[in-house]
Amino acid sequence: MAAAKGANVKPPFVQRAGLWLATGVGSLILLVTIGVVIFLCIYYPKPPVLEPLQQTPADAKAVLDSYKELSGIAVKNALEMFQTIVAQALLPVFTAILGYIFAKGGNKEDS
Repeated sequence: MAAAKGANVKPPFVQRAGLWLATGVGSLILLVTIGVVIFLCIYYPKPPVLEPLQQTPADAKAVLDSYKELSGIAVKNALEMFQTIVAQALLPVFTAILGYIFAKGGNKEDS
């Protein structure tokens, strides 16, 4: 152990490349997540303004129901976009890269 204190161990090229690739995919996941949140903020409907003296309760209920439906559609679209891009495409690639990096490091230490 004493001899290893001053040693400078550099990981092999494949692990360094995998680390850079994992960093890139993780950054891409972060950017897509931020993009989906911005998409949701842009397309989320503005709350309706209800003038109680000008609308009947039935009209107010209809306006609120349509607002609820539109906001549900906006959230559904954002979730579908996130699921398609991140959960089904990028996350499996990210976990495969990390699994390769850590499996490669574990095999080298065991031998």
